[in-house]
Amino acid sequence: MKKLLTKKIIIIFVLFLIVFGSLPNVALAETPGEKLKSMGYVIGFADGKLHEELFMKQGELIVLVARYIRLNQIPKEYQFMAEQNNFDRFVNRVYNFFVSSFYKAKDFFIRGYYKITGKEIYPGVKAGHYLFNSVVVLRTYGFQIPEGIDINARITSEDFFNILYGMLGLDESEFENGKDIPQIEKYRIIFSIHGKRNSPLLSKKGYLTRGEVFKEFLRLLQSENNQ
Repeated sequence: MKKLLTKKIIIIFVLFLIVFGSLPNVALAETPGEKLKSMGYVIGFADGKLHEELFMKQGELIVLVARYIRLNQIPKEYQFMAEQNNFDRFVNRVYNFFVSSFYKAKDFFIRGYYKITGKEIYPGVKAGHYLFNSVVVLRTYGFQIPEGIDINARITSEDFFNILYGMLGLDESEFENGKDIPQIEKYRIIFSIHGKRNSPLLSKKGYLTRGEVFKEFLRLLQSENNQ
């Protein structure tokens, strides 16, 4: 009798696994961080996990935005003229070769200089630091990290937009008489001007978790692709 009961329990358990496995992967749906990882924006920690429950640091957001710049704003090829014939294509190939070579050489010398000298390429960042490669890319292609960033400090919603828009070249210089506009309102206006809907992060108090940042960053990417 006990053996029959045990067999029934095993059969029911196997059937449960089969039925559960055939259901839509609601419980196994990708998190924002996992989606960004599959897109090449996020790597994760040494243990292979993303730890979306942890507070994000400002330096980690710099890496995220730097990867966005590398994947979206640095041309894979350069053009000198519109291609209408073989000569135009030849000129563009030559031009592309020299421009690409220039940036490769610039990257090489910047990277080599700070590796050899052991100097900080950014406050608190030397060769071997997780931020080093991102800062080299930014330096090579002329992108700037906003002033006043503490790479080890936790991120607030204000920090999020300061880093994001500052690194992408959108800042308070767009405002006339900007001193009279509250800081959070400036971000709302910038957010609206550049085709983005108001972010839920603007009303978020306190520090942001990695998951919250990933969710908002993914939303911005998706809204950009839908425009």
